Amino acid sequence: MDPLLLLSQALLSALGANAVAASAPELLPGHLLRLGLAFLAAFVAARIPLRLWVRAGLYLYLLSLLLLVLTLFVGEEINGARRWINLGGFSLQPSEFAKLSLVLYLAGYLARHGTDHPISGPVFLIGLGVAAVALEPDFAGALFLLALAFLLFLAVGVPLRRILAIGAASGLVALATQGLYLSHYRHVLERIHAFLAQGGGSYQIERAEAAILAGGLFGQGPGAAMPYVPYAYNDMAFAALAFALGGLGVLLLFGAYTLVLGRGLQIAARTEGATSVVALGATTMILLAATLHVAVVLGLLPPTGLPLPLVSYGGSATLAFGLAFGLLHRAAREALPAPAEEKG
Repeated sequence: MDPLLLLSQALLSALGANAVAASAPELLPGHLLRLGLAFLAAFVAARIPLRLWVRAGLYLYLLSLLLLVLTLFVGEEINGARRWINLGGFSLQPSEFAKLSLVLYLAGYLARHGTDHPISGPVFLIGLGVAAVALEPDFAGALFLLALAFLLFLAVGVPLRRILAIGAASGLVALATQGLYLSHYRHVLERIHAFLAQGGGSYQIERAEAAILAGGLFGQGPGAAMPYVPYAYNDMAFAALAFALGGLGVLLLFGAYTLVLGRGLQIAARTEGATSVVALGATTMILLAATLHVAVVLGLLPPTGLPLPLVSYGGSATLAFGLAFGLLHRAAREALPAPAEEKG
């Protein structure tokens, strides 16, 4: 496995353990178990050639779509949303795996057809995924899928006029689901309206800011009494980390994600075809989630519920990000040797 990616993965996991210990210590044993499963998933994923992952990409994405539709009917309802399928002692959130399977599907499609080929087929399938996630309802998750596809198309050089088709598809999805949100899920709109009316402030954000300020430069430690922050162990994990480890912990967090970004782009540059697209997609998936999570905690975006990769408490998301790291490890293994001038 790639040493730099392994270092960043271990660092993020350690930071996440501190964040959960500070915000919900009773959840720490379960969180450590999930992190262990994420490392195992990364190890297994890294042992499988990427050509097999890419070959299965379409089928994995179609399976994700099927599970998303199934969730609408038999999913477990929590806080007015059906996003999880109860599998006994484990709750599966299909939308988390839809993100990764979308990357694999697009990697195979773009490798086969290039960037000048029409993307109406992928846009249609992306639209189905966006609609299914939005109907749970999970508007943030739906927009994440859309943004992930948009950024991946942009990164590989698909002409902008074709990428804008994704925006048109999202507009149709928004129109189709608007009535449902207005009649059944008014609380989603109320959260957005409250965010705009208060200039980005809300009770949850105010409590998160208080926790960040209380952390100071060196933090209060994971055993200190943390100010109450709703869902600090997952939706507001960045605030919990800042409280426990302070500004230095935040620097370590940003350093770990910067390492993932730099190494991921380096791997993408040293690979070709679908392997390069997978590296770009996995890197984008991790960094986009981290960026949006931090933006929410800082009050720059309305609360979305998006997790902080390998830091937030959660099962499906942690496992999905572990698999994303595994794909990056595998891509690094298949990368071309570094140029002689870089080796010195």
